This record gives sequence, structure tokens and C-alpha cells, in this order.
Amino acid sequence: MSNGTVIDGSIIDGFPRTLTIVASVATALVGGVLFGFSSFVMPALRRLPPRDGLVAMQSINKAAPASPAFMLALMGTAVLCVGLGVMALAGRDKPAAPYLLAGCALYLVAIAITAVYHVPHNDALNLVDAGAPDAGSAWRAFETGWTAWNHVRTAAALGSAVAFVLALGAA
Repeated sequence: MSNGTVIDGSIIDGFPRTLTIVASVATALVGGVLFGFSSFVMPALRRLPPRDGLVAMQSINKAAPASPAFMLALMGTAVLCVGLGVMALAGRDKPAAPYLLAGCALYLVAIAITAVYHVPHNDALNLVDAGAPDAGSAWRAFETGWTAWNHVRTAAALGSAVAFVLALGAA
């Protein structure tokens, strides 16, 4: 049996099991939010007149980082994944470890895409004057690339949730 801090040969026991369950739910939650943007929020904004889509996205870009619940889900899950990753490396010869490492890596890829691509593009969009003559072209350029990369981070977050569930099954 495990002492509750290291992955056991047959199970993820005690606190590590709880952390893995929380990670599976949290990554699925974040993946679901991202999926919502890819599947209906961005398509709905795309159907609006460009100025209106731009203004709506600027509002979303201000609301998201100001939401403690959203930021806790997004970044708290990243911290959880780092902890689980360290734990999985310590027990890397155990059956659940590869799944835990995959789950952690996939979620951290989603966070890296957010930090490297989405945040800078959101910040740049927030500087666009919605009344400027080139605002429509700025919006169209933004939403095309933003949505494509959002598909990637959605797949990474949801893949992470699947890997954590597989880790629980392998334990």
C-alpha cells in the first residue's frame, strides 16, 4: 500500500487519488469552457457586425481574468498538474504514472497556448478602437487565429481529463 504521498504499484491511494479526481474534473471543466468558445461563442460573435463582435470580445477579455472562479479553475488546475507531475515522476515506474504525466503535460500545453498566444492577442485586441476604420479587419484577423488555437487548447485540456481518468483506471 501507498503511504498516501507516492503512487502505489496497484492504486493511486489516499490524497494522490483525490488530487487525480480533482484534476480530471478541473481539466474537463476548463476544457468545457474552451469548447463552448470554439463551438458557439466565437461562431456567434463572427455572425455579428465586426464592430459588435470586437466590442463583445473586448468585454469578455476584461471579464475573464477578473473572475476569481475562472482564474482559480484555469491556473489552480495548472498548479495541481505541476504537483501531480512531480508525484508521477517520483513513481514513474508505476502503472498510473504515464497517464498522470500525459494528463499534466496536455493541460500545461493548453496553459502554454493561453499564455503564449491567447493572452497577447487578447491584449492587442483590447487596444483596437472599435470605431477605427480598420477595426473590422483587425477583428476578422483576430477571431480566425484565436479560434483555431482555441481548438488546440480545447483538445489538450479535454485530452488531459481523459488521461487522468485513465490514470485512475490503471491504478
